Amino acid sequence: MLLNLSIRDYALIDNLSISFGPGLNILTGETGAGKSIIIDAVNLIIGERASTDFIRTGSESASVEAVFDYKNPAIEDILTEYGIDAEDDTLIISREVNKEGRSFARVNGRLVPVGVLKKIGKLLIDIHGQHEHQALLDSKNHLNILDSLGSKIISDSKEKVSELYKKYRQINSRISTLEKKYLDFSKQQEILKFEIDELDKAQLLPDEDILLEEEKKVIENAEKIFSALEFAYTTLYQNYEIPSINDNLSKVIDSLEDIKGFYKPIENILESLKNILYELEDISFTIRELKDSVDFDAEKLNTINERLELINRLKLKYGKTIPELLDYKANAIAELDNVINTGDEIKELKIEYEQIKKSLAENALELSEKRKVVAEKLEQDILKELSDLGMKNVNFKVHMGLTEDPKGIEIDGKKISVSEDGIDNVEFLISTNYGEPLKPLAKIISGGESSRIMLALKSIIAEVDNISCMIFDEIDAGIGGRTAQAVGEKLSKISRTHQILCVTHSPQIASLGDTHFLIKKESTGDTTVTKVYKIDGDKRVDELARMLGGAKITDNTIAHAKEMLAMAKKIKGN
Repeated sequence: MLLNLSIRDYALIDNLSISFGPGLNILTGETGAGKSIIIDAVNLIIGERASTDFIRTGSESASVEAVFDYKNPAIEDILTEYGIDAEDDTLIISREVNKEGRSFARVNGRLVPVGVLKKIGKLLIDIHGQHEHQALLDSKNHLNILDSLGSKIISDSKEKVSELYKKYRQINSRISTLEKKYLDFSKQQEILKFEIDELDKAQLLPDEDILLEEEKKVIENAEKIFSALEFAYTTLYQNYEIPSINDNLSKVIDSLEDIKGFYKPIENILESLKNILYELEDISFTIRELKDSVDFDAEKLNTINERLELINRLKLKYGKTIPELLDYKANAIAELDNVINTGDEIKELKIEYEQIKKSLAENALELSEKRKVVAEKLEQDILKELSDLGMKNVNFKVHMGLTEDPKGIEIDGKKISVSEDGIDNVEFLISTNYGEPLKPLAKIISGGESSRIMLALKSIIAEVDNISCMIFDEIDAGIGGRTAQAVGEKLSKISRTHQILCVTHSPQIASLGDTHFLIKKESTGDTTVTKVYKIDGDKRVDELARMLGGAKITDNTIAHAKEMLAMAKKIKGN
């Protein structure tokens, strides 16, 4: 609900604040007083185009601020998306435009793109009038309107269709993924098998190339290694020409043993020399074993070279080390194992897909038939409402069409496009005069006709519509008398569940308002401004009398005005 509208330096308004009430809010005033300015200001709040032409002469900028209360989860989602703090189900939306043409939009004090105002605005307000924002005219909303009206008989079918459609899309996507994978696999299958076979025959071992290179160096340097080991062994332990280090160390130990009994300081040294002798013997024996094992085996060297050649060729071909080649082989085997049954899985999924597709078609067709029942009732209800509103020559149809799609589901032998909402394309069509063809609602030219059609729709869908505030701009255009009275009564009826702002020249409609605002253009010196006054009592009687009789108020028009208010009170009490 729109709680308050504040306007500053906008057209003829210098500084204005209007607090609207629940129910039916009436805005009246003489032609040119500025009633349309109020509607234009609201349009700014819901994201319509801002122009520097709106800025009051002599001012640097114009601004509009609106305060709403709301209970709509969709609005909460938008606030969360843009990081806007919610404040006790209250929204403060402001818009400013300066002389440079720059526009600033804020929601709860946070700067936002104008597009955010459009998103929020269409959930808060419907403005009905020629060339105005009219959500009900948009054919994109007609399917949801129809489903909302028939929710009791449609909701279960619609939920079932939505579930089946999601499964239908999921399985279709899975099949496409697997078929692509299978196609790619088929192209690579022989290559992978060859590579796995090649690596399998190679029987590679981790770090095998490093070990072979070391063994190769030993064989290639066998003579040099043997000579070094031979020299080391003879020098350390056994030399037939001169005493070895082992021989000399033994003699040293024997000499020191002779003085150990009477020269105590030598004991520790002697013990250390004995340990060195034992370790030297062990080292010498190990060197002898290594020496005896050294052999220049030309055949073995050739085998090693051949093996290294194979390993290096594989490493170069695949651009990988031996551990990486082993991982590559394991992964290739795993890939072959994983896709070996892909063909069977695709076949099974296609069987399931056809079953889901058939079930989806059956349920979508059932949903469509239920919608037709709701559509027929809506057509009858709309025609009755429009007849009450003085539009007796109207023809209204709910057009339900299908779109052919070669990739769609089969309905009555044809391939039909489907979505989670089913197969139906819904659009409201109307002809306002006998003999005229049916046209989309958006093609209606007359603002008065458009507003009354919207009023008829709103009368029917009021119970299921989440938009709490509606604005009707001169809904009484081209009507009067009993029709104007009927329009007023319908507005009053809708206002029991919705807030309505209605700009009107009709005293019949104005008399039914819960809150009445008088818009006047006043001049002070060289300045002209638009003022808005909340009126009741005698002032309201005077305004209705003016609307009934023109500029001159008489006893008769006053009496008539009082009579209308009394009658309106009885109507609203029913």
